[in-house]
Amino acid sequence: MTVDVALVGAGWWAANHHLPALAGHPHARVVAVCDPDRDRADELAARVGARSFPTAADAWTAVPVDAVVVATPHASHHEVVAAALDAGLHVLVEKPMTLTAADAFDLVRRAEEACVHLTVGYTHHFQPAALAARDAVANDIGDLLQVTVEFSSRTGPLFERAERGESGDRPEEQHAESYSAEHGGGQAHTQLTHALGMLTWVTGDQLTEVAAFTSSGGLDVDVDDAAAFRLASGATGVAVGTGRTADAVPVREHLRYHGTSGVVEQDLARGRTVVRRADGTAVVTEPAEDEPAYDPGAPARAFVDLVRGEGPDLAPARPAAATVAAIEALLTAAREGRVVAVPQLPDRQPRGGSG
Repeated sequence: MTVDVALVGAGWWAANHHLPALAGHPHARVVAVCDPDRDRADELAARVGARSFPTAADAWTAVPVDAVVVATPHASHHEVVAAALDAGLHVLVEKPMTLTAADAFDLVRRAEEACVHLTVGYTHHFQPAALAARDAVANDIGDLLQVTVEFSSRTGPLFERAERGESGDRPEEQHAESYSAEHGGGQAHTQLTHALGMLTWVTGDQLTEVAAFTSSGGLDVDVDDAAAFRLASGATGVAVGTGRTADAVPVREHLRYHGTSGVVEQDLARGRTVVRRADGTAVVTEPAEDEPAYDPGAPARAFVDLVRGEGPDLAPARPAAATVAAIEALLTAAREGRVVAVPQLPDRQPRGGSG
């Protein structure tokens, strides 16, 4: 079975990662590239012999499509994905799934009612170390007591460019406007979501309440975030993120899961997990010397396999929607100066689905 894919969004991530991954998959065929910037759409479509369209709906009414990869600005995700799901199409959407819990939960409901896959582009989920962390939290460290999260990066200049409407030399800065406040930019939505998305997936848990502080550095979006939270299981945690890491300083993308009989330490940037058990033994999972720690083409390749029924969903919709709810609550808590209850996922639709 060949999976016919429409790529929605022709920005730098789609051009440099999704399109090459799909073009290199033996069982995928990119049949459409959709973007309101017709020059960008035409250029990407020409690379793979696809047709270009200004909108996604134009594509799947004109050519046969099985699945859709959505890599548009964050604020547009709900509208595009909802239309695709309602058309009975499988969807891979870039993180964050949406900007609000209501929209994220709505997409979960639509996917489950349609019995189609809805998966999210959390690239770190596809590391062997991530699977090792999930298995260890479930089986090796007893009851989860506490989680600490740190995600530092260098996105501050990107948010500054977005606010000024400027482009830069780095690939992600070529369309910097996508990271403006209008489009759902900011450190929590673009960066901390990676770590909180990992947390909800590894633990299978949801945040229930959050207290938080943020700093914008004079911008319209958050650049520094700090939060304390509680999980539904009763475990507590803290999460911090900043976009102002200096160029010469290594970034940190760490999670630490502290249980009653052990600890799991996860380094997303290095693709490394260490499980430390109460008996003093430790198990390390990390890439071999010839393997990448971070594979940005993995979500698209795995999505094709998922649609073909040949692989698991490593970035399912429900944990991703719980992450959206957590980030929305974090930003609300910081803005209003109070502890905020996190909206909880709706009951699973009885017909089954993607999460």
